[in-house]
Amino acid sequence: MRPFGHAADLDLDFGQQDRPALVTALLASCGESGDAAFWWSEPVGVRIAALLRLVVVTERCGEISLNRRCSAAGCGQAFGFTLPLLALAAATTNAVPLPVPVGAGRALTLRRPTGDDLRRWREAQPASRDEAVRVLLDSIVLAGDVQPDDEAAVSAAISAMDPLVDFVASCPCPACGASNDVAIDLEALALERLAGRQRSLLHEVHRFATSYGWTEADVLAIPPSRRAQYLRLIEDER
Repeated sequence: MRPFGHAADLDLDFGQQDRPALVTALLASCGESGDAAFWWSEPVGVRIAALLRLVVVTERCGEISLNRRCSAAGCGQAFGFTLPLLALAAATTNAVPLPVPVGAGRALTLRRPTGDDLRRWREAQPASRDEAVRVLLDSIVLAGDVQPDDEAAVSAAISAMDPLVDFVASCPCPACGASNDVAIDLEALALERLAGRQRSLLHEVHRFATSYGWTEADVLAIPPSRRAQYLRLIEDER
């Protein structure tokens, strides 16, 4: 992964509703493989892991600090915790199909959902939750006869195969000691950080253009550490 911050990255629309397409465009732009078809074919967990690595190389920091409140009755204490991004990015599993026992001597064989699956599910526009579940199962069940009561077992199996997709951090409250299971959308978190970086870059280009008359290409050609020094000089003159 190269750091987010090239001129092409400023064209990415972080406000679009098609998140799978945005993730694919990001990874194709900043990843070693610039082939969008490659990233569409990758498992969702692998795509999330790549996004986390992109945040690391962009921010030059291996962790993100978050704040939550204790969910225990009568507590509500605010607490902070950190997410080790590189360790999380390494938590993806291999792509071997997974046998899933579903009771009564039956078993299903699943594969991990991919970016292509997300695209097809979005295009299908299921009219109800039951229809959405059916579309999902039809895509990832490789063998076995799926029954209506298999949803919980399948959901648990997907979480086991791709822990980054349905990520939950267990955080003890420093005040009351209660355990808090904090659900975190890692993909949305990474996109939020990169969207913030895009806004900062646009601001930097504006400042340099206003102060020095530099073009966007001139500004982005300067390493980030040196740009920061110029920005401090601009601030000192105000």
